[in-house]
Amino acid sequence: MVTVRLPQSELEMHLGARPKHVFISGASRGIGEAIARRLAEGTHRFSLAARSHDALLSLARDLGPDRAQALPLDLAKDRSIDAAIVAAESRFGPIDILICNAGTNAATPLSDLSAENRARFREIIDVNLTGTVFLAQLACAHMPPGGRVVFIGSVLGRFGAPGSIAYVASKHAIQGVVRTMALEWAHRGIRVNALNPGWVDTDMARASMQSIADKRGVSLEKVLQQQMDAQPVRRMIKPEEIAAYVEFLVGPTGDVLTGQGIDISAGSVMV
Repeated sequence: MVTVRLPQSELEMHLGARPKHVFISGASRGIGEAIARRLAEGTHRFSLAARSHDALLSLARDLGPDRAQALPLDLAKDRSIDAAIVAAESRFGPIDILICNAGTNAATPLSDLSAENRARFREIIDVNLTGTVFLAQLACAHMPPGGRVVFIGSVLGRFGAPGSIAYVASKHAIQGVVRTMALEWAHRGIRVNALNPGWVDTDMARASMQSIADKRGVSLEKVLQQQMDAQPVRRMIKPEEIAAYVEFLVGPTGDVLTGQGIDISAGSVMV
């Protein structure tokens, strides 16, 4: 009988292999849901988090109750963040892959000096930046070597947009967060990157276009056509296409990438 000797690293992987624990914020719909369904083709375990708990329950059932759980998460509330991470790790152990996808948007024009506009500004920053950073801090506290963190940013982290200063500021800030985390956690073998989509065909994007249409007094279809005409690839990006890039980053092929902001913009950003 021939004894096959594997290199130690391969032997460890063979004996200690376990399904990876994936935590996705904003998993109830759109990009987050598409990421969950794409990664579910593997053997991963999923902690799916969002404010829309009922929608999460449906997704968790689709993925299988033995490999997915639905967790309430409000990134504007520290206690909600803490509770979600504790619940996630209590069920499936340390988080191996963190997808920071949850976000919010609303008009915050500079001309609006009202208390309501200030409150909207603070809420967007709290969710898109502050709460997202706190979530990443906690999720990565016990993350093992080889861990992956992917932030879903925006092309509005590359340029400005009138009337949306809070959202634009939050997405610009995420680029700095990615670079800093990538440097600070490199010694632990954790890779940190961002994907910056342009117009993705989601409810949130269409709501934004509808808001633009209402302000201009034109139809949604006209605004959609104008936005598509302004970019070289004249169509909206599918959530499933973003999910494919996430799969690339969290797999073995993503090991040499960290601190990057990868623009998936249909050509609206060219660097």
